[in-house]
Amino acid sequence: MSKCRVTLGLAVGAGLIGCAEGPDPPVHEIRDSAGAEIVENARPLWRPEEVWSFGTAPMVRIGVMDGDRAYQFDQVVGALRLVDGTIVVADLGTREVRFFDPQGTMVSRFGGPGEGPGEFQGPTAIGKGLDDRIWLYDFMLRRITWLTATGELDGLTTLGPEPPMLHPIGVLADGGFLLKQLWGATQVAEATETGLRRDPVAFVVFDVDGILVDTLGLLPGREVLLTDEGGRGVMNTPPFAKNSVGAVWGEDVVVGATEAMDLAVMGPEWRTKRKIRIPGLDLTLTREHREAYVSHRLEEVPEEDRPGERARLESMPFPETRPAFGDLLADEVGNLWVAEAVLVPKTPKEWKVFDGSGRWLGVVAAPDRFFPYAVGDDWALGVELDEMDVEYVVLYPLVKGAAGA
Repeated sequence: MSKCRVTLGLAVGAGLIGCAEGPDPPVHEIRDSAGAEIVENARPLWRPEEVWSFGTAPMVRIGVMDGDRAYQFDQVVGALRLVDGTIVVADLGTREVRFFDPQGTMVSRFGGPGEGPGEFQGPTAIGKGLDDRIWLYDFMLRRITWLTATGELDGLTTLGPEPPMLHPIGVLADGGFLLKQLWGATQVAEATETGLRRDPVAFVVFDVDGILVDTLGLLPGREVLLTDEGGRGVMNTPPFAKNSVGAVWGEDVVVGATEAMDLAVMGPEWRTKRKIRIPGLDLTLTREHREAYVSHRLEEVPEEDRPGERARLESMPFPETRPAFGDLLADEVGNLWVAEAVLVPKTPKEWKVFDGSGRWLGVVAAPDRFFPYAVGDDWALGVELDEMDVEYVVLYPLVKGAAGA
């Protein structure tokens, strides 16, 4: 193997990281295309001794199977960690937000079922806003509830009626709120037409008053399978469905359709300033992938019903390729984490990490059945399921390189 060097040109598009000699291809190549920087990654930058990993022992583990209900969770939809170490958890089942001290002891709770100020019908995500504010989005009420860092109500933003079916992404640098349609209105209106379809969906921005002020653009939406069940149109998710996802990444927004590892980083006025790519990924859908999907779905079916369910599943339309990735997560120190595509509801075992310039640093293996909602410089906070599918909110150390292990 040859010794690699770094070559950076002064002009945009002249940068190339590669090897001085030998057969190894460049680690990544940077070029300009119509004013946007294209970063094509051939392989990760990390050497084996530089790979990041999660520590084997959690720093904090919150949750119980039985006992104090303050520590029982029922469909956690998000978790975050404040500067002072406070852990904040949003729970769909109880429709509340709980605050825990850095050691995992609950100190307060906010919310409950209802439609009034400080109440929730369908909380789906939680995150940090500007000035240490916390936001929680209610899908059923189309409402953003704002909280202070100490858990006090700090405002409400009810969104206008269009577009429908919105999923929250996060707060932008100028205070606007970014959301994505779950599926296009055309899909809902024409749900009597059976078969596979994938309509475009909008990424939209609302202001602090709940007024739609901008649209970033349209991307291919969630792939759906429409079937006729007794004269009633039913919308299902087909095997290995493609989608589009997005994240607020510092002062930018990153979006991408999951059929290829090709992410667009959008800056001021929603111009694409950078494309991040890993070309040449083998996404072929094999017989083993199909069988894994069917077996996974059959786990939730009673034994006596499995033969018929297997036949139904195997008759579903399978695509030729798998999604290139799943979720996006911007950490708190400027990196972008890209999850592998997995069978819902399984959690991704691997996350690709890119630095702020779009270079592929490497792959981080996640603990089994752990999904991170927030990542800092040396920690990761998320939800972990035990063998009984009981939820625990867990804070893991993030070890950067073998020297820190």
